[in-house]
Parts: sequence; C-alpha cells; structure tokens
Amino acid sequence: MHGRIKVRTSEEEKAKKEKERQEKLKFFKHAMQKIQSKRKEGEEDDEQLGIIEKVLLANPDIYTLWNIRRDILSSFKKIKSEEEMVKLYDSELCLTEYCLKVNPKSYCAWHQREWVLVNRSDPNWKKELDLCNTYLKIDERNFHTWDYRRFVIGQCKPPLQDEFDYTTEKLYDNFSNYSAWHYRSKMLVELYPDLEGGRPIQDSHHKHELKMVQSAAFTDPDDTSAWFYQRWLLGAVKVTIKLVACTVTPSKVTLAWSKSVSKEYLNNKIQLYIDDECVNGEWESCTGYEYDDLWILKHSHKILTKSHIKVEHIMNNNGKQLIVCNECQPLVYIGKSEITFQNQYSKPVVEELNDQLDSCRQLLALEPDNRWTLLTTTVFLHCIDPKSHHLEVIDNLQRLKKLDSQRAGYYNDLISMWSIEQQLQNDYNENIEKFYIRFGEKLTSLPHLQYYSFCQTVDLSNQELTSRILPTLIKLQHCKILDLSNNKLTSGWVPRITIGTVNFERK
Repeated sequence: MHGRIKVRTSEEEKAKKEKERQEKLKFFKHAMQKIQSKRKEGEEDDEQLGIIEKVLLANPDIYTLWNIRRDILSSFKKIKSEEEMVKLYDSELCLTEYCLKVNPKSYCAWHQREWVLVNRSDPNWKKELDLCNTYLKIDERNFHTWDYRRFVIGQCKPPLQDEFDYTTEKLYDNFSNYSAWHYRSKMLVELYPDLEGGRPIQDSHHKHELKMVQSAAFTDPDDTSAWFYQRWLLGAVKVTIKLVACTVTPSKVTLAWSKSVSKEYLNNKIQLYIDDECVNGEWESCTGYEYDDLWILKHSHKILTKSHIKVEHIMNNNGKQLIVCNECQPLVYIGKSEITFQNQYSKPVVEELNDQLDSCRQLLALEPDNRWTLLTTTVFLHCIDPKSHHLEVIDNLQRLKKLDSQRAGYYNDLISMWSIEQQLQNDYNENIEKFYIRFGEKLTSLPHLQYYSFCQTVDLSNQELTSRILPTLIKLQHCKILDLSNNKLTSGWVPRITIGTVNFERK
C-alpha cells in the first residue's frame, strides 16, 4: 500500500465538498450580518472595510458591498490626509486586481477601479493601460477590458493612431474579435474624416478597411464579427437630411423627412409661406418623440383656391431646398421632392465593392449554403445598384429565409423595405397620390410610411402585416380610406374609417 495515492470515493469527495460549502455559507451569513449591523449603526471604519474585503475576495460580484466601500472611502476622504487616502486607494486597486483574477468579467470590480482612479489625485494611467494589455493578452475578446481601455484612453488621451494600430495588431492575432472591430470603428471616423467630400471616412481608408474586412471574412466565413463590421462600413456614407413631402390643408401642415429631426431643427431650418406670408406656429411630433420623421403644424391661416404655397429648407451643407406645393384637390396642397435610396459611394469604393462582389460569388460557388456570404453578396448588390439588381436581391433573401429560418422575420422586413424603396421612387416620379402595393412580395412591415403621409387612400390589403404595424399608421395623417383586410391582425382590432383620420375599435 505504501507509495500509492489514495483516491477518495465519490461519496467521500461529495461529503468533503458539502462540508466546505457549508463552512463558506456559514462564514458568508455571519459576515453579511456583521456588515448590515455596522451599516445600520453608521459605523464606517477599517473593520467594516476588512470584513467586506474578505467576502469580495470569494465573490467579487456583490455590487452592494462595492457601494458600501465607496461610501466609506468617501467619508474617509473628508477626515483623512492625502497621504492616507493614497494608501487606501492603492489598497482598493490591489483588491480589484485580485478580484479580476477571480473573475476577469466582473462588472463590479471594473467599475470600482474606475471610481477609484477618478477620485484619487494622482492616477497612474500608464499602469492602467499596461493592465489592459495584460488582460487582453489573456483574453483578447473580453469586452469588459475593452470598455475599461476606452475609459483609460479617454482620461490620458494617447495618440489616437497608436490605439488604431493596436486594434490592427489584435485583429491580425484573431479576426474574431467584435470588441476590437467596434473600437476601431469609433477611431476610424475621427482619424480619417473626409473633410472635402463631406463623407464620414476618406475614400482611401474606406477602401482599405473594406479590403481588410474581406480578408477577415474569407479567413473564417462562419464568424460574424467581420461581417458585422463590413455592414457598418457599407453604411458609413454621406447622409443628407431632406424634406421629402409637404401637405397643407386648411387646418394643418405636415412635413415628412428622410431622417428624423428635432423641433429645434425645424425652428431653425424651415420657413413656410402661404401666399408670400410666413406661417409660424408650434410644431408637434407625429409620434410624440423628440426626434421624428413626420411633424405637424396646426394653423388657422386662410387658404384659397390657387394659393401659392412653398417651403424653404436650409440644409446642413448650407444648400437650400425649395418645395412648391400644388393644389391636388380643393384646398389640399401637396409638394414632393426628388428622392433616392441609393447610397452615395465614391468611385474608388464602388470599384472595390464590385471586386468584393466577384469574390463573394466565387466563395458562394464553393459554399453555396453559407448564409453570411449570401447575405453579404445581397447587400453588395443592393449597395452598388439597387434598381438593376432588385430581382436578384429579392431572390437571395428568399433563399436566406430557407437557409436561416430563425431570422426569417429579418429577411422578410428587408424584402419589405427594399421593395417599398423601389416603389416609392416610381410613385414620386409618377406623382401617384394613392398608396397600394404594386409588387409581388407581401409586406411584413411598413418602412418609410412618412413618405405616404399625404395619401388619402391607402390600400394595404392581402399582405402579411401583423398588429405591430398599428401604431405606425398614425403617420397616415391625411388618410380617409384605409383597407387592411386579409392581413394577420390578430390583436382583436379592426380599422374603422372616418373622414380625415383613422381610428381603431375592438371586435
């Protein structure tokens, strides 16, 4: 028997663990009772800090105990010297560092460390940056560490290019690092803004990032991090806020926008003239939010047949947009602008998108069921030329619904949005004043509804709309006839048509 390792039976091991658990539980209960008792009595002292520390060393995620420690340290700051507080803060940093070894993803410990550094007079930010480097070597995808790194960088403000290069280094170590991609996106816009063209990112760097993300995506087509960053890059284009439609009746004015704007924006950027007289008043959000894409102005200004009505919009690029409203029905004036949903990419970026589209097609030939490659191919087609590629885009989305059934709702909503965008441009060009679906795909959502706010007749029958769309119908401010028959409105509400508005009642 000598020299042999004694192996406990499973019963013995189980009993031993249970005994250890009971001892820990006994200590925890006793310590928490002591802490609560001292707190109730207002005893903020070193003993209280010591008891709390012992509990946190075993479980660093009890945020109440960290709150108590902050209260005690704040009280000490009023009565202790600067030298004594430095020692206490150093001790607190040591405690958080030990707790982070127990759990590197402890929200409480990271937050406590931030609090200590903000409150002490001599924070060592270089040491904190080194700490971040250490933890990101252990786990480069720990988003808690990345969040803390952003906090540290915000305080010590090292050269932004150094941080950008650091993300490049970490990404080449592991492309599957969503936090690094996200951090990179924040710096990219600051480092390389397009000051001349007004785009978020310089063309050369936009193109460079697209190349880099393509390498990452093709290294591991099933990893989502690079694909999401790529989608962000494709959306990093110049966005112009435009007034898209104005409707004027004897009782109210509605302005529809391409993007949500605030009341302050309207007050500073909009002038409405009826028969050369400026109309002022209080703008109201259609949905009640601070930012909205449809705003209402109730007025009592007299409108006549053949009145001259126009709206002037001072744009952010110092340009001026003018919409003249024409009388479409007696005392109902409607004005619309030219619209487009085509992303405005530079020529070098479009060339890069076409090259990457070819690469995606090649990868799809090898892996036809890879949903991320198929989705990216679809997005490229839509970004390059949504009109000429529309049928292929819709066909791809239908394929994706089968390949990735868990996200079928997302693909259905993309079909709805991109189909509506195609129809909208035709409706505005042809000056159509009735909204009805003119394409084969059934709608599951109602995007861009503010563009149709002037319509008096709206036919949404025979679609696949659910009750979630009902609140959005408030944007149909001038609707008199609404057809929602043969949809999936299961909440028990049915449309009741009244002149000038749409109300709902229960069955």
